Amino acid sequence: MPNYTLGEESFKDKDKDAENILSASDMAIIISHLLKEFPQVLDTTSKANSSFIDQDQTISMESSNWMLKGLSEYDSNYPVDGLKTGTTDAAGACFSATMQKEGQRIATVILGAEHVDGNDPSRFTQTKKLMNYIFDHYQIKEITAKNKVPEITRVKIDDGEKKSALVYMKQPTKLWLPKEQKISNLKVKFSKSALQAPITKNEKVGEFYISNLPALNSSHGVEIEATVHENIKKINPLMNLFSYVNQAAKKYYQSIFNYGEKREKNSKSKVKTKKDEKPYPDPADLAEVGTWNKNSEAKGHPNLAKVKNLWIRVSLKGNRTYIMSGNKPIYTMLSTGGAYHKNKSDTPTGTYYIQEERGDDFYNNELNEGAKYYVSWKDHGVYLFHSVPTKSDGSINKKEAAKLGRSSGSHGCIRLSVPDSKWLAETVPVGTKVVIKDK
Repeated sequence: MPNYTLGEESFKDKDKDAENILSASDMAIIISHLLKEFPQVLDTTSKANSSFIDQDQTISMESSNWMLKGLSEYDSNYPVDGLKTGTTDAAGACFSATMQKEGQRIATVILGAEHVDGNDPSRFTQTKKLMNYIFDHYQIKEITAKNKVPEITRVKIDDGEKKSALVYMKQPTKLWLPKEQKISNLKVKFSKSALQAPITKNEKVGEFYISNLPALNSSHGVEIEATVHENIKKINPLMNLFSYVNQAAKKYYQSIFNYGEKREKNSKSKVKTKKDEKPYPDPADLAEVGTWNKNSEAKGHPNLAKVKNLWIRVSLKGNRTYIMSGNKPIYTMLSTGGAYHKNKSDTPTGTYYIQEERGDDFYNNELNEGAKYYVSWKDHGVYLFHSVPTKSDGSINKKEAAKLGRSSGSHGCIRLSVPDSKWLAETVPVGTKVVIKDK
Protein backbone atom coordinates (compact mmCIF):
# COMPACT_ATOMS: atom_id res chain seq x y z
CA MET A 1 0.00 0.00 0.00
CA PRO A 2 1.32 3.50 -0.80
CA ASN A 3 2.52 5.28 2.32
CA TYR A 4 -0.01 8.13 1.98
CA THR A 5 -2.92 5.68 2.36
CA LEU A 6 -1.86 4.69 5.88
CA GLY A 7 -3.01 7.91 7.54
CA GLU A 8 -1.74 8.22 11.11
CA GLU A 9 0.15 4.92 10.69
CA SER A 10 2.21 6.23 7.75
CA PHE A 11 5.99 6.33 7.93
CA LYS A 12 6.95 9.94 8.60
CA ASP A 13 10.48 9.55 7.25
CA LYS A 14 9.34 8.05 3.90
CA ASP A 15 7.97 9.64 0.76
CA LYS A 16 4.16 9.67 0.59
CA ASP A 17 4.23 7.53 -2.59
CA ALA A 18 6.66 4.93 -1.18
CA GLU A 19 5.31 1.37 -1.06
CA ASN A 20 5.99 -1.56 1.25
CA ILE A 21 8.17 -4.19 -0.40
CA LEU A 22 7.70 -7.89 0.37
CA SER A 23 9.33 -11.00 -1.08
CA ALA A 24 7.34 -14.12 -1.94
CA SER A 25 8.60 -15.79 1.25
CA ASP A 26 7.66 -12.69 3.30
CA MET A 27 4.12 -12.96 1.95
CA ALA A 28 4.10 -16.71 2.69
CA ILE A 29 5.00 -16.01 6.33
CA ILE A 30 2.07 -13.59 6.60
CA ILE A 31 -0.24 -16.17 4.99
CA SER A 32 0.94 -18.84 7.43
CA HIS A 33 0.13 -16.66 10.44
CA LEU A 34 -3.20 -15.59 8.96
CA LEU A 35 -4.41 -19.15 8.28
CA LYS A 36 -3.23 -20.51 11.64
CA GLU A 37 -4.44 -17.64 13.83
CA PHE A 38 -7.56 -16.53 11.92
CA PRO A 39 -8.76 -19.57 9.92
CA GLN A 40 -12.25 -18.05 9.75
CA VAL A 41 -10.93 -15.71 7.04
CA LEU A 42 -11.60 -18.58 4.61
CA ASP A 43 -15.32 -18.21 5.24
CA THR A 44 -15.06 -14.92 3.40
CA THR A 45 -12.32 -15.58 0.84
CA SER A 46 -14.05 -18.74 -0.43
CA LYS A 47 -17.12 -16.79 -1.60
CA ALA A 48 -17.24 -16.01 -5.31
CA ASN A 49 -20.12 -13.56 -4.90
CA SER A 50 -21.76 -11.68 -2.07
CA SER A 51 -24.25 -8.87 -1.53
CA PHE A 52 -23.99 -5.95 0.89
CA ILE A 53 -26.60 -3.51 2.15
CA ASP A 54 -25.42 0.09 1.90
CA GLN A 55 -28.17 2.27 3.41
CA ASP A 56 -31.16 1.38 1.22
CA GLN A 57 -29.16 -0.12 -1.63
CA THR A 58 -28.15 -3.76 -2.20
CA ILE A 59 -24.70 -3.96 -3.74
CA SER A 60 -23.54 -7.20 -5.39
CA MET A 61 -19.82 -7.88 -5.56
CA GLU A 62 -17.75 -10.52 -7.33
CA SER A 63 -14.44 -11.78 -5.95
CA SER A 64 -11.30 -10.79 -7.81
CA ASN A 65 -10.11 -14.39 -7.28
CA TRP A 66 -11.32 -15.86 -10.55
CA MET A 67 -10.25 -19.39 -9.53
CA LEU A 68 -13.25 -19.72 -7.18
CA LYS A 69 -16.09 -21.98 -8.27
CA GLY A 70 -18.47 -20.20 -10.63
CA LEU A 71 -15.87 -17.73 -11.97
CA SER A 72 -13.93 -17.72 -15.23
CA GLU A 73 -10.69 -19.44 -14.12
CA TYR A 74 -12.31 -22.12 -11.95
CA ASP A 75 -10.86 -25.62 -12.38
CA SER A 76 -11.92 -28.55 -10.20
CA ASN A 77 -8.26 -29.71 -10.13
CA TYR A 78 -7.44 -26.58 -8.10
CA PRO A 79 -10.24 -26.13 -5.52
CA VAL A 80 -8.87 -22.87 -4.06
CA ASP A 81 -10.73 -21.20 -1.20
CA GLY A 82 -8.69 -18.01 -1.03
CA LEU A 83 -6.86 -15.82 -0.65
CA LYS A 84 -5.96 -12.40 -2.10
CA THR A 85 -5.17 -10.68 -5.38
CA GLY A 86 -3.19 -7.47 -5.60
CA THR A 87 -1.80 -5.23 -8.32
CA THR A 88 0.66 -2.35 -8.23
CA ASP A 89 2.86 -0.72 -10.86
CA ALA A 90 6.00 -2.01 -9.12
CA ALA A 91 4.82 -5.55 -8.32
CA GLY A 92 2.65 -6.28 -11.34
CA ALA A 93 -0.26 -8.72 -11.02
CA CYS A 94 0.06 -10.76 -7.81
CA PHE A 95 -1.97 -13.56 -6.26
CA SER A 96 -1.72 -15.51 -3.01
CA ALA A 97 -3.75 -18.72 -3.34
CA THR A 98 -4.55 -21.52 -0.93
CA MET A 99 -6.31 -24.88 -1.16
CA GLN A 100 -6.61 -28.26 0.52
CA LYS A 101 -4.84 -31.27 -1.01
CA GLU A 102 -5.08 -34.72 0.61
CA GLY A 103 -6.00 -33.16 3.92
CA GLN A 104 -3.05 -30.74 3.87
CA ARG A 105 -3.15 -27.03 3.08
CA ILE A 106 -1.05 -25.57 0.28
CA ALA A 107 -0.32 -21.86 -0.12
CA THR A 108 1.25 -20.37 -3.25
CA VAL A 109 2.51 -16.86 -3.99
CA ILE A 110 2.76 -15.36 -7.48
CA LEU A 111 4.46 -11.99 -7.95
CA GLY A 112 4.94 -9.96 -11.13
CA ALA A 113 2.60 -11.79 -13.51
CA GLU A 114 1.63 -10.03 -16.73
CA HIS A 115 -1.20 -7.52 -16.49
CA VAL A 116 -2.13 -6.37 -19.98
CA ASP A 117 -5.53 -5.15 -18.83
CA GLY A 118 -8.26 -5.89 -16.30
CA ASN A 119 -9.22 -9.08 -18.15
CA ASP A 120 -5.74 -10.65 -18.15
CA PRO A 121 -5.82 -14.04 -16.30
CA SER A 122 -1.99 -14.43 -16.18
CA ARG A 123 -1.73 -14.51 -12.36
CA PHE A 124 -4.15 -17.47 -12.25
CA THR A 125 -2.43 -19.26 -15.13
CA GLN A 126 0.88 -18.99 -13.28
CA THR A 127 -0.74 -20.22 -10.05
CA LYS A 128 -1.97 -23.36 -11.82
CA LYS A 129 1.52 -23.97 -13.22
CA LEU A 130 3.03 -23.63 -9.74
CA MET A 131 0.46 -25.99 -8.23
CA ASN A 132 1.06 -28.48 -11.05
CA TYR A 133 4.76 -28.40 -10.24
CA ILE A 134 3.99 -29.26 -6.61
CA PHE A 135 1.71 -32.15 -7.58
CA ASP A 136 4.23 -33.53 -10.11
CA HIS A 137 7.35 -33.35 -7.94
CA TYR A 138 6.15 -33.59 -4.33
CA GLN A 139 3.96 -35.89 -2.29
CA ILE A 140 2.68 -35.99 1.27
CA LYS A 141 4.66 -38.31 3.52
CA GLU A 142 3.84 -38.99 7.15
CA ILE A 143 6.51 -39.07 9.82
CA THR A 144 5.43 -41.29 12.67
CA ALA A 145 7.02 -43.06 15.62
CA LYS A 146 6.81 -46.20 13.47
CA ASN A 147 9.25 -44.66 10.97
CA LYS A 148 11.60 -43.77 13.82
CA VAL A 149 11.97 -40.35 12.22
CA PRO A 150 12.70 -38.01 13.75
CA GLU A 151 15.15 -40.37 15.39
CA ILE A 152 14.29 -41.44 18.90
CA THR A 153 16.98 -39.57 20.82
CA ARG A 154 18.19 -39.91 24.39
CA VAL A 155 18.71 -36.54 26.09
CA LYS A 156 20.43 -35.69 29.36
CA ILE A 157 18.20 -34.66 32.30
CA ASP A 158 19.49 -32.02 34.73
CA ASP A 159 18.47 -32.44 38.41
CA GLY A 160 16.22 -35.38 37.58
CA GLU A 161 15.71 -38.72 39.28
CA LYS A 162 16.66 -40.14 35.90
CA LYS A 163 19.87 -39.06 34.22
CA SER A 164 18.43 -39.19 30.70
CA ALA A 165 15.21 -39.78 28.78
CA LEU A 166 14.03 -40.64 25.30
CA VAL A 167 12.34 -37.84 23.36
CA TYR A 168 9.64 -38.48 20.77
CA MET A 169 7.53 -36.53 18.33
CA LYS A 170 4.55 -35.05 20.14
CA GLN A 171 2.29 -36.17 17.31
CA PRO A 172 2.57 -37.67 13.81
CA THR A 173 3.48 -35.10 11.15
CA LYS A 174 2.63 -34.95 7.46
CA LEU A 175 5.00 -33.04 5.18
CA TRP A 176 5.23 -32.23 1.49
CA LEU A 177 8.50 -33.87 0.44
CA PRO A 178 10.13 -34.38 -2.95
CA LYS A 179 8.96 -37.72 -4.32
CA GLU A 180 12.50 -39.11 -4.32
CA GLN A 181 13.13 -37.99 -0.71
CA LYS A 182 13.28 -40.92 1.70
CA ILE A 183 12.06 -40.31 5.22
CA SER A 184 15.05 -42.26 6.50
CA ASN A 185 17.43 -39.73 4.90
CA LEU A 186 16.02 -36.68 6.67
CA LYS A 187 18.68 -35.08 8.88
CA VAL A 188 17.22 -34.58 12.33
CA LYS A 189 18.58 -32.74 15.36
CA PHE A 190 17.08 -32.05 18.78
CA SER A 191 16.90 -28.43 19.93
CA LYS A 192 18.38 -28.88 23.41
CA SER A 193 21.47 -30.53 24.86
CA ALA A 194 19.70 -31.20 28.17
CA LEU A 195 16.24 -31.04 29.75
CA GLN A 196 15.42 -29.60 33.17
CA ALA A 197 13.44 -31.68 35.69
CA PRO A 198 10.65 -31.90 36.67
CA ILE A 199 9.07 -33.02 33.39
CA THR A 200 5.47 -34.11 32.84
CA LYS A 201 4.61 -36.94 30.47
CA ASN A 202 3.51 -35.69 27.00
CA GLU A 203 4.39 -32.04 27.66
CA LYS A 204 6.38 -30.19 25.01
CA VAL A 205 10.08 -30.37 25.88
CA GLY A 206 11.66 -28.94 22.72
CA GLU A 207 11.73 -29.35 18.96
CA PHE A 208 13.20 -31.68 16.40
CA TYR A 209 14.80 -29.77 13.52
CA ILE A 210 14.78 -31.36 10.06
CA SER A 211 17.81 -29.46 8.82
CA ASN A 212 17.70 -30.60 5.17
CA LEU A 213 14.08 -29.52 4.70
CA PRO A 214 13.78 -25.73 4.23
CA ALA A 215 11.23 -23.85 6.32
CA LEU A 216 9.79 -20.35 6.27
CA ASN A 217 11.45 -17.88 8.62
CA SER A 218 13.75 -20.49 10.18
CA SER A 219 17.43 -21.25 9.69
CA HIS A 220 17.03 -24.60 11.48
CA GLY A 221 14.67 -26.22 8.99
CA VAL A 222 11.23 -27.68 9.63
CA GLU A 223 10.38 -27.85 13.34
CA ILE A 224 8.40 -30.68 14.98
CA GLU A 225 7.40 -30.55 18.64
CA ALA A 226 9.03 -33.13 20.91
CA THR A 227 7.86 -34.74 24.15
CA VAL A 228 8.71 -37.51 26.62
CA HIS A 229 6.59 -40.56 27.44
CA GLU A 230 7.22 -40.57 31.19
CA ASN A 231 7.02 -38.34 34.26
CA ILE A 232 10.46 -37.38 35.56
CA LYS A 233 10.64 -35.95 39.06
CA LYS A 234 13.21 -33.48 40.26
CA ILE A 235 15.83 -35.09 42.45
CA ASN A 236 15.77 -34.39 46.17
CA PRO A 237 18.69 -31.97 46.90
CA LEU A 238 19.68 -34.11 49.92
CA MET A 239 19.81 -37.22 47.73
CA ASN A 240 21.90 -35.30 45.22
CA LEU A 241 24.32 -34.35 47.99
CA PHE A 242 24.42 -37.93 49.24
CA SER A 243 25.20 -39.16 45.73
CA TYR A 244 28.02 -36.64 45.38
CA VAL A 245 29.54 -37.61 48.75
CA ASN A 246 29.18 -41.28 47.93
CA GLN A 247 30.96 -40.87 44.60
CA ALA A 248 33.72 -38.84 46.19
CA ALA A 249 34.24 -41.49 48.89
CA LYS A 250 34.29 -44.25 46.29
CA LYS A 251 36.99 -42.48 44.29
CA TYR A 252 39.00 -41.89 47.46
CA TYR A 253 39.03 -45.53 48.51
CA GLN A 254 39.71 -46.66 44.97
CA SER A 255 42.80 -44.46 44.84
CA ILE A 256 44.11 -45.87 48.16
CA PHE A 257 43.31 -49.56 47.83
CA ASN A 258 43.09 -49.84 44.03
CA TYR A 259 39.72 -51.46 44.75
CA GLY A 260 38.28 -50.88 41.30
CA GLU A 261 41.23 -52.46 39.49
CA LYS A 262 41.20 -55.55 41.69
CA ARG A 263 37.47 -55.99 41.22
CA GLU A 264 37.82 -55.70 37.45
CA LYS A 265 40.58 -58.32 37.37
CA ASN A 266 38.53 -60.68 39.49
CA SER A 267 35.50 -60.27 37.24
CA LYS A 268 37.59 -60.80 34.12
CA SER A 269 38.81 -64.15 35.36
CA LYS A 270 35.20 -65.37 35.53
CA VAL A 271 34.22 -64.37 31.97
CA LYS A 272 34.27 -67.08 29.35
CA THR A 273 35.76 -65.88 26.09
CA LYS A 274 35.24 -68.82 23.74
CA LYS A 275 33.73 -67.06 20.72
CA ASP A 276 31.95 -70.02 19.11
CA GLU A 277 29.94 -71.08 22.15
CA LYS A 278 26.34 -71.83 21.24
CA PRO A 279 23.62 -73.19 23.52
CA TYR A 280 22.10 -75.36 20.76
CA PRO A 281 23.57 -77.17 17.73
CA ASP A 282 23.01 -75.56 14.34
CA PRO A 283 20.25 -77.12 12.20
CA ALA A 284 21.34 -78.90 9.03
CA ASP A 285 19.66 -76.35 6.74
CA LEU A 286 21.26 -73.27 8.33
CA ALA A 287 22.64 -70.80 5.79
CA GLU A 288 26.36 -70.04 5.59
CA VAL A 289 27.59 -67.29 7.90
CA GLY A 290 27.49 -63.90 6.21
CA THR A 291 24.25 -64.71 4.34
CA TRP A 292 22.24 -61.51 4.80
CA ASN A 293 19.76 -61.63 1.87
CA LYS A 294 18.05 -64.97 2.59
CA ASN A 295 16.21 -66.74 5.38
CA SER A 296 18.65 -68.21 7.88
CA GLU A 297 16.98 -71.60 7.49
CA ALA A 298 15.88 -73.11 4.18
CA LYS A 299 12.44 -73.79 5.61
CA GLY A 300 9.84 -71.06 5.89
CA HIS A 301 9.50 -68.87 8.95
CA PRO A 302 7.19 -70.28 11.63
CA ASN A 303 3.82 -68.66 12.35
CA LEU A 304 4.56 -66.96 15.66
CA ALA A 305 0.87 -66.59 16.45
CA LYS A 306 0.65 -70.38 16.72
CA VAL A 307 3.86 -71.04 18.64
CA LYS A 308 3.20 -72.31 22.16
CA ASN A 309 5.28 -70.81 24.99
CA LEU A 310 6.98 -68.44 22.54
CA TRP A 311 10.14 -66.60 23.56
CA ILE A 312 13.40 -65.49 21.94
CA ARG A 313 16.89 -66.54 23.00
CA VAL A 314 20.00 -64.64 21.88
CA SER A 315 23.53 -66.01 22.10
CA LEU A 316 25.96 -63.10 21.73
CA LYS A 317 29.19 -65.08 21.46
CA GLY A 318 27.45 -67.79 19.46
CA ASN A 319 26.13 -65.18 16.99
CA ARG A 320 22.76 -66.92 16.90
CA THR A 321 19.19 -65.91 17.74
CA TYR A 322 16.65 -68.65 18.44
CA ILE A 323 12.88 -68.69 18.24
CA MET A 324 11.92 -70.86 21.18
CA SER A 325 8.84 -72.95 21.94
CA GLY A 326 9.23 -73.80 25.59
CA ASN A 327 12.67 -75.42 25.91
CA LYS A 328 13.01 -76.22 22.21
CA PRO A 329 14.50 -73.95 19.48
CA ILE A 330 12.19 -74.13 16.45
CA TYR A 331 14.01 -71.64 14.21
CA THR A 332 17.64 -70.50 14.26
CA MET A 333 18.79 -67.16 12.84
CA LEU A 334 22.27 -65.94 12.07
CA SER A 335 22.83 -62.78 14.10
CA THR A 336 25.38 -60.20 15.17
CA GLY A 337 25.39 -58.67 18.64
CA GLY A 338 27.25 -55.81 20.25
CA ALA A 339 31.00 -55.44 19.93
CA TYR A 340 33.02 -56.59 22.94
CA HIS A 341 35.16 -54.23 25.02
CA LYS A 342 37.12 -55.69 27.93
CA ASN A 343 35.11 -58.90 27.59
CA LYS A 344 31.80 -57.05 27.86
CA SER A 345 29.37 -56.70 24.97
CA ASP A 346 27.72 -53.42 23.98
CA THR A 347 24.48 -55.45 24.01
CA PRO A 348 23.03 -55.69 27.52
CA THR A 349 22.37 -59.19 28.79
CA GLY A 350 19.29 -60.18 30.77
CA THR A 351 15.57 -60.67 30.25
CA TYR A 352 13.55 -58.12 28.25
CA TYR A 353 10.27 -57.97 26.34
CA ILE A 354 9.30 -56.93 22.80
CA GLN A 355 8.01 -53.33 22.79
CA GLU A 356 5.64 -51.43 20.51
CA GLU A 357 8.24 -49.51 18.48
CA ARG A 358 8.81 -51.11 15.08
CA GLY A 359 9.03 -50.04 11.44
CA ASP A 360 10.40 -50.53 7.93
CA ASP A 361 13.63 -48.54 8.12
CA PHE A 362 15.61 -45.91 10.00
CA TYR A 363 18.86 -43.98 9.74
CA ASN A 364 21.00 -42.70 12.62
CA ASN A 365 22.94 -39.60 11.54
CA GLU A 366 25.26 -39.71 14.54
CA LEU A 367 26.39 -43.26 13.73
CA ASN A 368 26.14 -42.80 9.94
CA GLU A 369 24.29 -46.09 9.87
CA GLY A 370 20.75 -47.29 9.32
CA ALA A 371 18.88 -50.55 8.88
CA LYS A 372 15.74 -52.09 7.44
CA TYR A 373 12.90 -53.59 9.51
CA TYR A 374 13.26 -53.11 13.23
CA VAL A 375 11.44 -53.92 16.44
CA SER A 376 12.42 -52.68 19.91
CA TRP A 377 13.17 -54.91 22.90
CA LYS A 378 14.66 -52.38 25.36
CA ASP A 379 14.38 -48.65 26.12
CA HIS A 380 11.68 -48.01 23.49
CA GLY A 381 13.75 -47.65 20.36
CA VAL A 382 17.30 -47.77 21.70
CA TYR A 383 17.91 -51.54 21.54
CA LEU A 384 16.42 -53.30 18.52
CA PHE A 385 16.30 -56.39 16.39
CA HIS A 386 16.99 -55.06 12.89
CA SER A 387 18.57 -56.00 9.59
CA VAL A 388 22.25 -55.85 8.74
CA PRO A 389 23.32 -52.16 8.45
CA THR A 390 22.46 -49.85 5.57
CA LYS A 391 24.33 -46.82 4.26
CA SER A 392 22.91 -43.30 3.90
CA ASP A 393 21.56 -44.14 0.43
CA GLY A 394 19.67 -47.16 1.80
CA SER A 395 22.02 -49.78 0.30
CA ILE A 396 23.37 -52.65 2.41
CA ASN A 397 26.76 -52.18 4.07
CA LYS A 398 28.19 -55.47 2.81
CA LYS A 399 31.36 -55.23 4.87
CA GLU A 400 29.31 -55.18 8.07
CA ALA A 401 26.79 -57.68 6.68
CA ALA A 402 29.61 -60.20 6.26
CA LYS A 403 29.83 -60.42 10.08
CA LEU A 404 26.37 -61.96 10.31
CA GLY A 405 26.54 -65.24 12.21
CA ARG A 406 30.34 -64.99 12.29
CA SER A 407 31.33 -62.28 14.80
CA SER A 408 30.11 -59.44 16.98
CA GLY A 409 30.20 -55.82 15.85
CA SER A 410 26.94 -53.89 16.39
CA HIS A 411 26.48 -50.81 18.59
CA GLY A 412 24.24 -52.82 20.91
CA CYS A 413 21.34 -53.96 18.74
CA ILE A 414 20.89 -57.48 17.35
CA ARG A 415 21.41 -57.65 13.60
CA LEU A 416 19.60 -60.23 11.47
CA SER A 417 19.34 -61.02 7.76
CA VAL A 418 16.97 -58.78 5.81
CA PRO A 419 14.23 -61.47 5.39
CA ASP A 420 14.56 -62.57 9.04
CA SER A 421 14.32 -59.00 10.34
CA LYS A 422 11.31 -58.24 8.12
CA TRP A 423 9.48 -61.33 9.34
CA LEU A 424 10.28 -60.65 12.99
CA ALA A 425 9.36 -56.94 12.86
CA GLU A 426 6.04 -57.69 11.16
CA THR A 427 4.90 -60.68 13.23
CA VAL A 428 6.47 -60.89 16.69
CA PRO A 429 3.85 -60.01 19.35
CA VAL A 430 4.39 -57.16 21.79
CA GLY A 431 5.36 -58.59 25.18
CA THR A 432 7.29 -61.59 23.82
CA LYS A 433 10.10 -62.45 26.26
CA VAL A 434 13.67 -61.92 25.04
CA VAL A 435 16.57 -63.53 26.93
CA ILE A 436 20.06 -62.37 26.00
CA LYS A 437 23.16 -64.17 27.23
CA ASP A 438 26.83 -64.28 26.28
CA LYS A 439 26.54 -67.99 25.47
